[in-house]
Amino acid sequence: MAYITNCVSANGRDIQNMVDKARKISWKNLLTRVSLDEIREILPDSNPRLKDDWAVSFWKSTYRGKPVVYIDHSAIEYIFEDGKET
Repeated sequence: MAYITNCVSANGRDIQNMVDKARKISWKNLLTRVSLDEIREILPDSNPRLKDDWAVSFWKSTYRGKPVVYIDHSAIEYIFEDGKET
């Protein structure tokens, strides 16, 4: 999966729909879908122990009709999807 957007850059209704359908997943589950290098590229200043950060959680949902996973980091959703949108 590749990073496509975050909630700051996206339509609020699309984000709310995604969050409403979300199911919490584990750090290990997230890493089966998104590479650690991709996460570090998107969140370079984050705690190196992101998985243990109290302000971070990991989720699976749909965004604009497509399956996604996302990282909620201090109330900002970072969304990853199969392939990149153009």
